[in-house]
Amino acid sequence: MRQIRLRGNLKESEIKERMLGTKDREQFQRWQAIFLVGKGISAGDVAEYVGVTMGTVYQWVFHYNHEGPEQFVLQGRGGRRFGLMSKDLEAETLESLRAEAERGQIVGAFAIREQVENTLGKKVSADYLYDLLHRHGWRKVVPRPEHPKANQEKQEEFKKNSRSWWEPPLKVSHRKTKDR
Repeated sequence: MRQIRLRGNLKESEIKERMLGTKDREQFQRWQAIFLVGKGISAGDVAEYVGVTMGTVYQWVFHYNHEGPEQFVLQGRGGRRFGLMSKDLEAETLESLRAEAERGQIVGAFAIREQVENTLGKKVSADYLYDLLHRHGWRKVVPRPEHPKANQEKQEEFKKNSRSWWEPPLKVSHRKTKDR
């Protein structure tokens, strides 16, 4: 097995202090592995004690040695990393179109996209646009189609005078019989 050693970045007491001061399990495991490696325990034993693979221990020691203890701390993985606008700016941009939509005007996705692109100063994908609309509770509302020449009086009369159920027509046999 390879010999694994730490560079003299922190003293044993400082590593132990950081290990005990962590707030989550993943970070505790990392500092615990560094602490045990500093004690001279082999990577295989450290991996078994900490509950990770030996390759992970080697990787953590490499990061600790090459990037230093400050870069060894885990960064948060959540959040809106790829948001082009803040939620407030998104809401403000959509609010400028809300009055138009509430008056009954049809506000299409491409008109909204144009507004967003003008705000940002660069092009956005359709996927980003639809995600933005979904985030702010906008949905597709389409008026029910109506024929321009429709006669309301005839439609109402038909509704009153037509049967509320339907019967299929009787089957009539159209087979010709042969006379012999």
